[in-house]
Amino acid sequence: MELSAVFFDVDGTIAETEEYHRKSFNESFKEFSLDWFWDEAIYKELINIGGGKERIMFHLKKAWPEMLEYKNLSNYIDSIHKIKNEIYEDYINDSQITARPGVFRLIEELKKNNISIALVSSTSEVNLLNLFTKGFKIDPYEMFDLVAHGDCTKLKKPSPEIYEWTLQKLQLPSEACIAIEDSPRGLESSNNANIKTIVTPSKLTIGESFKEARLVISDLGEPDKPFDTILGEAYNHNYVSFELLNKISQN
Repeated sequence: MELSAVFFDVDGTIAETEEYHRKSFNESFKEFSLDWFWDEAIYKELINIGGGKERIMFHLKKAWPEMLEYKNLSNYIDSIHKIKNEIYEDYINDSQITARPGVFRLIEELKKNNISIALVSSTSEVNLLNLFTKGFKIDPYEMFDLVAHGDCTKLKKPSPEIYEWTLQKLQLPSEACIAIEDSPRGLESSNNANIKTIVTPSKLTIGESFKEARLVISDLGEPDKPFDTILGEAYNHNYVSFELLNKISQN
């Protein structure tokens, strides 16, 4: 089927943001006098849990189950997450964050070819806006035809709900769309919504299994800086373009 839309995940796919998130969580734990520290090994596991509050709850159940008896536990987790998001905003403001190779080039090419583009992420709207407006100096609601964030649906990735919500909003069949993801949970989410998926592993997901993806590549590439093919058929292309995506959509 002819390509109609491309869906971009955000954290790890648009930009390498997960390290900022990890540091922000650790700083927020200090604010609450919690003796928690998420090193890279712990966070590598946690990125397969969709949503920041969900990651806190997952860690709490696994490492500090006695805290499940706390009264108003949900409000407590909300407070930790709120501080974490404020710290993340500070990190973005202080950083010189850039998009991963090929991201904005591809977005502009898709727009020229009248292909719908959407952000489809489990991150909260506030974090998404901070990345785009503070980090990239771009309004995502102007750049994208649809912004689907973690506050739009009840279930986070790896549930397919956010992708199904996006398809419904755009009134498109899954066969006419392609998702770009960086993590196993993102791939599971898009696959379960029957959307063909390209994976560009991030620093924290390199080495993970992505055998269900149509194509796994180092990044989206640039004409003068080709991507490395890890798995799948790139049809003799060395950077992701409208032509390549349309080819994948039809096969």
